[in-house]
Amino acid sequence: MQVANNENELLNIKDNLVLGSLPKMNNSKIIFYGENNILYCEDSVTLSDSVLEFGASNSIVFLRSSSHKYRLLATVFNNSTIYIDKDNYFNEPLDIIVSEETNLVIGRDSMFSKGVSIMTTDHHPIYDVNTLERINHAKSIYIGDHVWIGQDSTILKGTKIDSGSIIGASSVVAGSSIPNNTIYAGNPAKLIKEDAFWNGASTHKWIRGVENSSSYEGNPEDYKFNLDDSERLDYADIEGYLNRCNSKEKYEFLQILSKNSRKNRFVHFAKEKNKVKKFNE
Repeated sequence: MQVANNENELLNIKDNLVLGSLPKMNNSKIIFYGENNILYCEDSVTLSDSVLEFGASNSIVFLRSSSHKYRLLATVFNNSTIYIDKDNYFNEPLDIIVSEETNLVIGRDSMFSKGVSIMTTDHHPIYDVNTLERINHAKSIYIGDHVWIGQDSTILKGTKIDSGSIIGASSVVAGSSIPNNTIYAGNPAKLIKEDAFWNGASTHKWIRGVENSSSYEGNPEDYKFNLDDSERLDYADIEGYLNRCNSKEKYEFLQILSKNSRKNRFVHFAKEKNKVKKFNE
């Protein structure tokens, strides 16, 4: 085991790679077990009250630059990926576990409230009594751009949340595919409203009837997402590539992914006759 409690100690890591810029570390540590892991940070990455743990080998954590501090309690195991794009806000440390050769991809400009957990695994195997076959294999999780995950919510294996959506407080999203600009809430999470958008303004000091307290006066197009096949990135394509790559090849692929800034890259659903239908990938 190798532990780095500050930026300078990352320079002494062996059998693993630390690429890009050294992150600023405030009350944080990075732990390496195994070998051939990669930590990549762009400029302007600050870890605050965070623990990043590479629990095995051949995995990558790829953190893009952010105007907010990263607050993460993240563990990644064998042959897995954590990719977090630019300018996500973490109210408290986001609890992440990625294992069994799965991936977590998070887009940019999302907001994670207190007590949020993301897990690609159930932690323990479950078997069918008759066939003795395992029935709960781990699955990757994809979260698009400008997504708001409410307080004490849990995002479980196989979940896909498209851009512009909201997950209500205390929700459990278990393997669902959430369309863009929708609100889902509950346990299990269910559709509450379509055609919604949000921004990051704080409402705590707003007064009823005062400007901006009841209707939006900005440009809603900033927060509305649409299906555009010319921009869409297939989750299956990302998954397939990451799953057949070693850690260095993952790094090269994520560098390419990081250069894709198309607005509708994480939109995968068509809406017809007031019903949400999955786009045929």
